[in-house]
Amino acid sequence: MKSRRTLPAIVVAAVVLAIAACSPAAPQAPASTSPTVSAQTPTAGAVDALGLRGPREAATVNDVTAAVQNPRPALPVTVKDASGRTVTVTSADRMLALDLYGTLTDTVIGLGLEKRLVGRSNSDTQAALKNLPVVTQGGHDLNTEAVLELHPALILTNTTIGSEEKYRQLESAGVTVVRFAQPQGLDGIAGAIEAVGASLGLGQAAHTLAQRTQDDLAKARERITALKAATPVPPRAAVLYIRGTAGVFFILGKDYGAADVINALGLEDVAAENGITQLKPANAESLVSLDPQIVLAMKDGVQSTGGVDGLLKRPGMAATTAGSTKRIITAADGQLLSYGPRTPANLVALAEAIYTSEGKGA
Repeated sequence: MKSRRTLPAIVVAAVVLAIAACSPAAPQAPASTSPTVSAQTPTAGAVDALGLRGPREAATVNDVTAAVQNPRPALPVTVKDASGRTVTVTSADRMLALDLYGTLTDTVIGLGLEKRLVGRSNSDTQAALKNLPVVTQGGHDLNTEAVLELHPALILTNTTIGSEEKYRQLESAGVTVVRFAQPQGLDGIAGAIEAVGASLGLGQAAHTLAQRTQDDLAKARERITALKAATPVPPRAAVLYIRGTAGVFFILGKDYGAADVINALGLEDVAAENGITQLKPANAESLVSLDPQIVLAMKDGVQSTGGVDGLLKRPGMAATTAGSTKRIITAADGQLLSYGPRTPANLVALAEAIYTSEGKGA
């Protein structure tokens, strides 16, 4: 499967306008796994999802717990990053982890290094980071001055936040930047975690975190299977990317991370069935043609367009089955399409919003 792609520059620009691999580490003792995902969770409230009406908001999941205690990065390490550059990391004392979905930050927290983070992006809504300064501006652009004021030694990024030009400016100022590829869907999570661990001299700790995440993912799949057992026909679904009330309104294809989430949730991927692999404008014709019964979207995106009522005013939305039943399922922006340590819990939260009659309306 292809790597999940970033939003094109024209889309990022519209968003801005609309909303303004290493030295081995010493083995570490594993911490207890996160309690947020369990195959034994009862399926209370599960009903036929096609009979439900109204919007739902997926629960915000807890911060990932550290997979190891007292990690000790074995630095320096030299790695070849996703850009093909050879990068030597000499210090991880002051870090930033920057990507559109909060995945890199989740990984750093899962490796037990959250106290070394000195700032965050506006996608990082983890409770542990709420008091850290934000270094993004106008949506998901990077404020280089704000970054330099924090004196970071290291930045981890997959360049979904900021531009290559800005990262080169930071490198010229003496900041080490390691660029990562985006995870290749659910199958790429473990490799992405281990790549981050390699850059931090925490190879063994990253292996522990990756294995725990895989175990949690297997439990999440069991939980989702139980939840959707009451729904005999998979609901047709699409993931929409929305920002503001102007032109940022797209159907996301598999290259943007939508397919793995839809499939994992036991839904029918109407975008894939219609050959949509990248971004397709969500105009009236395309929405009515796809006619999803469930729409998945980022919470802040829906709010920026006037909430569910504002979304339904978009041409074609009210004419879809999802629009007529208001089956709009939202999740935190850093949660919906995140492929990292919190993905198993994220998927369970979405499944509970889709397949149960209990919970919070959007």
